[in-house]
Amino acid sequence: MNKTAIFYDDKGMITRIRTGPTANVEATVEESEGAYIYFDDRPDTDNKYVVDEELVAMPSQPSSNHHFDYDTKEWVLDLEEAKLDKWTEIKGNREETEFGSFTKDDLTFQSDSKSQSRIQGAVQRSQADPSISIDWTLADNTTQTFTGTEYIEVGNALSSHVAACHVKATTLRGQINSATTLEEINAITW
Repeated sequence: MNKTAIFYDDKGMITRIRTGPTANVEATVEESEGAYIYFDDRPDTDNKYVVDEELVAMPSQPSSNHHFDYDTKEWVLDLEEAKLDKWTEIKGNREETEFGSFTKDDLTFQSDSKSQSRIQGAVQRSQADPSISIDWTLADNTTQTFTGTEYIEVGNALSSHVAACHVKATTLRGQINSATTLEEINAITW
């Protein structure tokens, strides 16, 4: 016959579970220090703690940034962790926007890393010879012809697009750092 021993600390946190033949579990208990409870069947211990030798279910976790405080038996917000998570989210949005696309005169250009490099190369060629003509494939796969002077303007539009992404992220980072509640953090969006 199998038996389960659930070990817990003085705050009620489950520290170890031992299930197996009764003799083996009882031998483990004899060798161990600390409190334990016996069960004939292995109970569900997920999101539970021990009070007065009984398993008690934790209340629902309000967010992934809440950690259970075994002293108070309540979920406590880790505000710094929530801020880090929000900043990671904002950086992801910034990169997605920066390396997605941008528009210039109702034309949409790709702005992934390769495209940015190609645009800068075309701008350099245009600066050396503003009279050149450049055929460019846009984000919708149509082709547009630009003069060197026009392409310098495309390069400026790309530069403005990248700068705007970083300015927006910096502004949002300031809001994140100033937030004092989870509600304020959750209200910050790209």
